[in-house]
Amino acid sequence: MQTRFHGLFLILGLVISQHAGAAEWDSQSSNFQIRTFRGGPNAQQLLEQCERLRLDLQQVWLSEADRRDWSPRCQVIVHATKASYQTAVGGGGAQTSGSSLVQASRGVIVNRRIDLLYDAKKGASALPHELTHIVLADRFEDGHPPRWLDEGIATMADSQEKRTLHHRDCHDALRSGDALRVVQLLRLEQFTSAKQVPAFYGQSLSLVHFLAEQDEPTKLIDFAEAAIERGYDRALRDIYQIEGIEELERRWRKYAWNTGARAPQSLVSFVR
Repeated sequence: MQTRFHGLFLILGLVISQHAGAAEWDSQSSNFQIRTFRGGPNAQQLLEQCERLRLDLQQVWLSEADRRDWSPRCQVIVHATKASYQTAVGGGGAQTSGSSLVQASRGVIVNRRIDLLYDAKKGASALPHELTHIVLADRFEDGHPPRWLDEGIATMADSQEKRTLHHRDCHDALRSGDALRVVQLLRLEQFTSAKQVPAFYGQSLSLVHFLAEQDEPTKLIDFAEAAIERGYDRALRDIYQIEGIEELERRWRKYAWNTGARAPQSLVSFVR
């Protein structure tokens, strides 16, 4: 199984450049291998940032038993130019500044990789979002969490400004009647119209917030795993004592209306 996330868009079955595997790394630790470029971010500082972010994300979303060192380590490649970045990640990443790749074989993750397009003002700003995808993959046999969960949690690691925009999109979709039904949101893998895109990401972020507030955030991952095994209705009853998707729809919509267009405080400590 091979999965690559391009910022907001998921692409399956993408064949990527493998040039990174053979070259030397600028810095590495137990969990990461870093390559940057001359004049780019300091590799050791970026390595330390990656380790801190990984620990923060694991402490919020994973149980203590799941917080293991990574083998293989996650490769983080920082690109100086858009051309270099797109060569590495493919055409699907044309409008993005970050892309993550997880490959799994027979239930074991065999490759972890993040590509970042560096910006002199924003730095490697896409790192928290992309690293979230890598962290979450550990809990799923094929390295592929449900899309609403994966993008909702990853978006929670974005800046306050980005999260506010996503919550605004959610609120706008509710007001206009363009919001996806929760049953659609939970099962959506491919977009069928352009207007689904902002609604999907805004609603996914909002739904993740709602469910994470019902119990310990780690229960959200338990819920997603239970839904894969037993279906969403039973998983909702078992984990959250919510009587199926229809009740979740009612309760989440009330929560989303009351929240409005503002972004609730993120559960991840490094987000401002």
